[in-house]
Amino acid sequence: MTLEEWRFSAKFAWQDRFIKWSLMANIAIIVGISSYILWRLIPEGIRSGVLTLHYTIYLGIDEVRPWPWITLLPVIMLTVWLANFLVSLGVYRKDKLAAKTLVSVFTFTNIIWVICLFFIVIVNI
Repeated sequence: MTLEEWRFSAKFAWQDRFIKWSLMANIAIIVGISSYILWRLIPEGIRSGVLTLHYTIYLGIDEVRPWPWITLLPVIMLTVWLANFLVSLGVYRKDKLAAKTLVSVFTFTNIIWVICLFFIVIVNI
């Protein structure tokens, strides 16, 4: 797919209200949860020097890293959102259902990601 084909497909996709509002809602959720976890965890990380990045019910805390690693989680979320955004807009003209499915699946993944990050904040504080 050339850049011109992608831009043509993206223009059509951006006119679809479902695609437009889902992508904007997803970026708002990512910015909101990223701001929240960084606001809550950076002071805690600076104070203690380390943060818990993974916790399971069965194993307990199984990944503790230096506090700057907490910035990697929002970067991963934003990178996945950007890749999904580009692919779903590029695919829209050929297959509207696939583009809407990509956006929907990312929305559900985003919700699960937010829940996980909320519990990471709870474990660290």
